[in-house]
Amino acid sequence: MEAVCEVCPATCWGKKSHCQVHDKHVGKIDSCPEWDKYMRDQETKGQQKTVSTRKEGFARTSEQAPIVDFLQKAEEEIRDYNYMQIEIVRIQRFLREAGEGMVAQYGLDAGMPKGKGSNGDKTHAEVVRRERKWKRLQNLQDKIERINKAVETIPGEQERLVVEALLDGDKNNLIAKEIGVSRQRYYEIKRSAVMKMAWAMYGDQVQQTG
Repeated sequence: MEAVCEVCPATCWGKKSHCQVHDKHVGKIDSCPEWDKYMRDQETKGQQKTVSTRKEGFARTSEQAPIVDFLQKAEEEIRDYNYMQIEIVRIQRFLREAGEGMVAQYGLDAGMPKGKGSNGDKTHAEVVRRERKWKRLQNLQDKIERINKAVETIPGEQERLVVEALLDGDKNNLIAKEIGVSRQRYYEIKRSAVMKMAWAMYGDQVQQTG
């Protein structure tokens, strides 16, 4: 408790270190209200510091969360690039065939409202289904376009090669072998490339959320 006694006006701090309140050497004092107050103050400060640290940590986590989300989103879209292209072709074929089928089966006025219980019920259901397919098609096409534009922003040839190989659906170990680097070095290059892709694809949204 020297920290308390040193600044206490009742203590003649020095060689004698004598407390005038207790009328004894500070080393012989068993308890003191000033000591208790000091301990309570220290405990309160410690709790406040802990709460402050937790708040700061939570704030940093909250700030980083959108960035991590967009990074994961970009990585998933790069991985699904091939699949999305195949799905676009499939949906386009479906819409083309569905359109021709509706005209052949229900006539040119197939899209017109019909009375309940008539062919209009089936036509309406088909129109709703086609609308859902159109929206999915547009969403996939937007993703493909966003990825293609982001690839053009990658300056390094090695990182560009990695991204192109990922878009082609190549496996990680094969890509590492093709560019002649260790697996550890490959993952470093891949991480850097994906981060640049994510920023090019979603940088504007990250800044808006920040």
